[in-house]
Order: sequence, then structure tokens, then C-alpha cells
Amino acid sequence: MTIKDIALIIKMLKMQSKLDKAIMDEYGLDKIDEDKLSLAILDEVGELTHELKGKWCWWKKTQAQVDNSKVLGELVDVWHFVLSYTDSISDVRFTHIDWMVGKGINTFEQEGLACLLANIVNAEYENKLFYLIAVSLCLGFTIEDVYKAYCDKNKINYQRLKEGY
Repeated sequence: MTIKDIALIIKMLKMQSKLDKAIMDEYGLDKIDEDKLSLAILDEVGELTHELKGKWCWWKKTQAQVDNSKVLGELVDVWHFVLSYTDSISDVRFTHIDWMVGKGINTFEQEGLACLLANIVNAEYENKLFYLIAVSLCLGFTIEDVYKAYCDKNKINYQRLKEGY
């Protein structure tokens, strides 16, 4: 993780906060229900694992190959909800990220993708972000890759909001 990566994550946190406010205003909400947000994360993790099925589905000969652009798209959907889960930018402590980099991404790959994905769902607050970063890196995406795809999807989300999605 570099200073630039952390800056991009902070930009995404700010962008997500703005999007969440627009969504809450549109639907007359004071806050986003934490349980529903956890279910949304779980749902998006499921969609991500479905896109990765070509890597782990050993029993199906006709399983399609993994399409990394679709994987990144689903990964970014997880990013949107995990960023929403973080109450405020000040809650994020990047010490975990420094620890993760020091530990080495290979250690996380050995823990297994399923374990890392489950930790996104089960962890609290900034730890969700910590595990999501680990998943992103294990899948071979840089924070810059995630940021670019996040920005593209963020525009789509605003368009959907405008159109009554």
C-alpha cells in the first residue's frame, strides 16, 4: 500500500458518503440500516463468488472461464457497500493496512479467498475495509484499478438514482 493508494481510498470514502446522502435524501432516510447493509454486502459477495466460479467449481466441465472485468465490476459493488458501512472517514484507521502490507499478500492468499470474503461480512467497521483490500489485492487488482472502476460505477449509481432505479 502506498500513500497514493490510501489517498484513493479516502476519495472513495468521500464519494460514497456523498452518494449515500443522495440516496437517503431520495428515500427519506435518516440513516442506512446496519443489518440491511450487512445483507447487501453478503449479497454482493455472493455475486462476486459467482463470477469467480471458474476458479473454484471443480465439478462442472462447462463452467465458463473467469472474466476479470466482470469480477472487478462485482468487486466494486462490494466496495460501495463496505464504504457505506464505514460511518465516517475519521473512523478509518490505516494501521491495519500497514500491518497487512508488512505481513505480505501471500499470507492472505494462504488463508484462502473464502475466509477473506467471510471476514468482509463478519468483521466490524474499518476491518471490513481491511479485508476487502486484501481480497482486492489477492484477486490481482490494484487500488488504482478499484478506484477507476469505482468511479465508473459511481456515475452509473447516480444515473440510476436519477432514473428511479
